[in-house]
Amino acid sequence: MTDTTRYRKALAERSSYVENILVHRMVASLAGELWRRDPTRPLHIFNSEVDDSGFDLVLGCGTQLRYIQVKQVHSQGAASKFSVRLDFSRMLGSCIIVIVHAEHDLMIDHFLFYGGAGDEAMSSVEENKRSIVPGKRDIDGKRKTRQHYRDVKRNKFKGPLAAAELLDALFESTHEEQTKKQAC
Repeated sequence: MTDTTRYRKALAERSSYVENILVHRMVASLAGELWRRDPTRPLHIFNSEVDDSGFDLVLGCGTQLRYIQVKQVHSQGAASKFSVRLDFSRMLGSCIIVIVHAEHDLMIDHFLFYGGAGDEAMSSVEENKRSIVPGKRDIDGKRKTRQHYRDVKRNKFKGPLAAAELLDALFESTHEEQTKKQAC
C-alpha cells in the first residue's frame, strides 16, 4: 500500500478524528490572528454537543455570533460540492467553512468560506440541487435524496483564504454603526 493510499484510507476511516484536529487548528489560527490584532479582544468558542442543527461550532467576537458548519477536504481532494441543512442555512450568522489540508500531516493549507455577514443568513440554497444520501438507493436503483439538505457548489465559496482573511469574512461588519465599533 502506498503512503497516499494509506493516508486516504485513514482519512476516510477516521474522519471524525481528523475533523476534530482540523477544527482545533482552525480555532487556534483564528484566535492567534485576533490576538495579534488586539490581545484584549477575546474569541468566544462554543462546541455543539449534538450535531442535529447543522452546525458544529459557534464562534463569537464582540456582539457577533457565527454558527459554523465545518467541512474538510485534503488538498488533492476533488469535492465539487458540500451539503448544507436547509434549517441551518436560514439561521442568522450561519456559514460553512471548508478546511483544506495536507493529507500526510493534517496541516491546514487554506480555508473556503460560504455565508453572508454575521447578522444575515447565508445566501438562499433552497433552489440548489438536493443532496444525495451516500450509498443509498431506492427499490428502483435510483439514488435517494436528502429532503432537507441542498448542495452548495465549491465554486460558490470564497477562497482560498488564509486565517486572517477568514477572520475578516466571519466578523466583517455590514452596518455603519458597527463599523464605528472596534472590529474583530
